[in-house]
Amino acid sequence: MGAMSRLISLPPLFTAALLLAGCWAAPVATVQPNGEPRLIQGAIAVQSVKEAAIVSSVDRNAGTIVLRTSGRAETSRYTLGPKVANLDDITVGEVVQATVTEELTVYMLRNGQLPGAGPLAVHARVLAVDPSYRLLKLQYPDGENESVKVPLGTRLEQMEAGDSVVIRPVEVIALRRKG
Repeated sequence: MGAMSRLISLPPLFTAALLLAGCWAAPVATVQPNGEPRLIQGAIAVQSVKEAAIVSSVDRNAGTIVLRTSGRAETSRYTLGPKVANLDDITVGEVVQATVTEELTVYMLRNGQLPGAGPLAVHARVLAVDPSYRLLKLQYPDGENESVKVPLGTRLEQMEAGDSVVIRPVEVIALRRKG
């Protein structure tokens, strides 16, 4: 009789598992966060790797490089870090892998605006927050996602999906030719 009761209980469990699996939805960054518009935190230093950055210009005298991430129209100007080697081999139009430092500023905005400040040039939106690993998952306007590790002291508990992120390029730490 025990085997028969197990057979009878399996279909309801299987049905429940299917129903619960159908309730899952991928996170989206287009949600409107709750609360009043405000600056959540600025000057959050993060490092990331731009796998396929295109060199738009290099100014060795000024110590700067302008990169465009593949698939995006906008460019970003970075200071060249002291450990960047082989700079003489890098040419305009070349595809490189760049390890960069950037500063994030996270806002909760209403209709793209901060009261009293007007519209902001938002570069990404928060897709997900993982405080246990100090990860902030960002979604760019082109649909690309990137996870960045944030330093201790970052107010992740105040951040949520849909928050707006302004990214300020700071420095290229390493540069490597692709291919």
